[in-house]
Amino acid sequence: MRKRAVIAVAWANILWWLGATVVSAAPVLVQDGVPRATIVVPEGAGETTRQAAAELARYVKAISGGELPTVAAAQAVAGVCPVRVGVRDGLLAEETEFLQGHAEGVVIRVADDAVVLCGGSERGTLFAVYRFLDQYLGCRWLAPDIEFVPAAVTLAPAVGRTMTAPAFEHRFFVDRANAACLSWGLKVGMNGYYSPDSAPVNGQCFYLPPQLPGCHTYCQVIPPDKYFATHPEWYPLIKEQRVPSRDNVQLCVTAEGLADEFARNIVAIFDGDPNCRITSISPNDGYGWCECERCQKLDRDLCGARTTRQGLAGDRPFMGDRVFWFANEVARRVAVKHPDRLLLVLAYVNYAEPPDTVKPLPNVVPYLCHYAPADYSRAIADPASEANRQFDVLLRKWAVAAPHLLFYSYVSKSMWWRLPRPVQRTFAEDIRYLHSLGIRRYYCQSTLSDWKLDGPLYYVIARLLWDPEANPVAVAEDWTRHMFGAVAPAMNDFYRHVDDSVRRTGKPYSEDPPSQAPGLYSPADIECARAALARAAKSADSAAGLDRIKAVSDTFEYGWQMVLAIEMMQRYRDELDIDAATLVKEHGQKALALCRNSGAARFVESMDLNIELGEFASGFGKAETKGGRTCWNADETGPGDTSAGWATVVIRAADATQPVTVAMDVWGESALDGIVVNTDGERRSYAQGGIWTPVKPEVPLSGQARWETLVFRIPPAAMAPGKRTQTIGLGGGDSQIWVAHIRVGDAPPK
Repeated sequence: MRKRAVIAVAWANILWWLGATVVSAAPVLVQDGVPRATIVVPEGAGETTRQAAAELARYVKAISGGELPTVAAAQAVAGVCPVRVGVRDGLLAEETEFLQGHAEGVVIRVADDAVVLCGGSERGTLFAVYRFLDQYLGCRWLAPDIEFVPAAVTLAPAVGRTMTAPAFEHRFFVDRANAACLSWGLKVGMNGYYSPDSAPVNGQCFYLPPQLPGCHTYCQVIPPDKYFATHPEWYPLIKEQRVPSRDNVQLCVTAEGLADEFARNIVAIFDGDPNCRITSISPNDGYGWCECERCQKLDRDLCGARTTRQGLAGDRPFMGDRVFWFANEVARRVAVKHPDRLLLVLAYVNYAEPPDTVKPLPNVVPYLCHYAPADYSRAIADPASEANRQFDVLLRKWAVAAPHLLFYSYVSKSMWWRLPRPVQRTFAEDIRYLHSLGIRRYYCQSTLSDWKLDGPLYYVIARLLWDPEANPVAVAEDWTRHMFGAVAPAMNDFYRHVDDSVRRTGKPYSEDPPSQAPGLYSPADIECARAALARAAKSADSAAGLDRIKAVSDTFEYGWQMVLAIEMMQRYRDELDIDAATLVKEHGQKALALCRNSGAARFVESMDLNIELGEFASGFGKAETKGGRTCWNADETGPGDTSAGWATVVIRAADATQPVTVAMDVWGESALDGIVVNTDGERRSYAQGGIWTPVKPEVPLSGQARWETLVFRIPPAAMAPGKRTQTIGLGGGDSQIWVAHIRVGDAPPK
């Protein structure tokens, strides 16, 4: 059973870090389980205000067993303590003035004879109720479906007043379907992205239209299935051919009539839903830019057709002016009917820099991604990080050019395979830094639900988006105290050691575990983190606490076993040590027995490819069967997308001064007329300055549907000097190449 207590003036002790001021005695809301107060709402209260009142009554009952009745203001009973929810009558002059300037502002005033919970809007009132339940009654919302609700038969909140408003205007995360996540987001003060269905009860929080639920939208606004047959000129000219704009290619933004139709479609979305106030009009993910003369002339006129290398593998044409020129063309048309709607436009990859000459219109909101360059091991303003130093230059330019931008934060990074990562310090420092630059919009690329991996991170972010000056360590420790109880000190140690394990090595990371995880973590700190988890599990004082510790421990152990598997893969790749290959499988299978992650699973399964092919390989697709043999296609994603057709193989070459013979069992219909050998550049691509020397087979493929053996004799001049292993590449683009086995030198055929 929960321990029953009296919640009264003692709660004043927890208010210091949340900005409340305490005055004197306390009104009684519930006494010995009997209600002594009434919830009062305005006459004709809106749906969100009624929801706020219902939530207040629900939690008061959960805490005390006492059920407070709810009445309209005209039915309030004299002599009974009123809890006024959204009632503006009776606000003090300075409270009214404060709320007039802050739609999401919160006023909480607890006097000896009344409680006032009011916001600058209905949404603000909902936030006021949740803030009151948190600050004054001790509730905590720790994660979706996990909350801390104290037990007390008597409720007498400390007299005091809180007036606060969020420092960031937009506080977005993404989970439009999970009710638990949506509910949790409101309780911690996030105002987007929700769903159209939930808008009436959350004060019309922001949501993306169902027609355009993501950020890459060119192909959704102008779908090729609808338009390509009649308007092929709206789609990009690539290699002298018009290509339907799907996920990985763009539009011909200079085409006659395109901006008109694009804008008409956006206007139709806003016409159909007057409460929707924001959508993305951003390019598709990837490149595939139009090469027509009009588009190239636009680039020359706007930015001199210059290139950019902003965190990319190599120079690429700069598209920032083109992208925002088109966005402005659309925005002008949309603003004729919907001047207050916001149009998000990604600032990303080769359009991450601010445009040289185009200034985004006020209704065009740059969506700046901390992606390329990026180092998530350190804060953006940390000068020790070269990647973040480069990004900081870009960020500061954007803060001047468009301070109304929305910062796109990779709070969850799916491509990091749920491996251990620093949590609270870097993001807390970034939020404070963004605020200092005048940026007031923040988006989390996250459902904010993976607390087993990220611990207090989401809780810390939500608090700091309201108050960037809050102490992130104190906020995190508040979370661990309510999440884990008496063993919170051990869990605090755990999270600290995970952070330290990356900070101590000084290595950066962003999104590629196979290349970045080896050497990223300090083994000593990892062992300290494991020891802290063991202490917490040993001393857990409840079954629920032990279950939560186990969930964190399983996730952490999965991550660490995957790190060990990746390190063994690097050893196998560098030394072609078969013992290392065995350890990759061993550590990987231990990891996947604890947690499943699609990227990690594919990585572990790739060892089967290496064992069957006979050499270390990457970039091949899933196993398939041709002519009775298991084989792998060099095109990971299959035909039709013009990408992912490049694969590499690392072979043994004990003496790079001697020629090496490589034999490949290849399906005769494959598009393979030669390989390339990485002569110089440490496996870097052509764009990154790598040198790759072509080598032709002794006899070409026949083109027939049968298995054939291609023999390549690699001369010393083609090989990287002084290396015990050599890297060969094959394919590219959409090449379809099926390989069943590779052998070097005198190795027997399979």
